[in-house]
Amino acid sequence: MASTRFFTVALLVIFTLNSFLPQTESVSCCLSYTKRNIHCQKLKGYTIQTYKGICDMDAIIFHTKAGKFICADPSKEQTQGTIQCLNARAKSLS
Repeated sequence: MASTRFFTVALLVIFTLNSFLPQTESVSCCLSYTKRNIHCQKLKGYTIQTYKGICDMDAIIFHTKAGKFICADPSKEQTQGTIQCLNARAKSLS
C-alpha cells in the first residue's frame, strides 16, 4: 500500500514538474568535418555554426533531404560552392 502511494505521488510530481519547466532543445555541435563531396541535389538547406556560440568550431551544417546533417568546413571552396548552389535554388523557387 505504501509503495503504491509513493509511486503515485512520484508520478504526480514528475508530471507537474514537466508541465511547468520550460522545454529546452538539445544542442548538437559539429565536432569534425566531412571529407566526402556534398552534392547540392541531395540537400534541402544549411545552417551556420559559429565558434562564438556554444560550439568549439566554425562549420556549415548541411541538411539532407533524408533528414541527416553533414558538417563541412566553411573555408573550403567546395563548401562555398554548395552554399551558392543552395542559395540559387532557393532564389529560383521564390
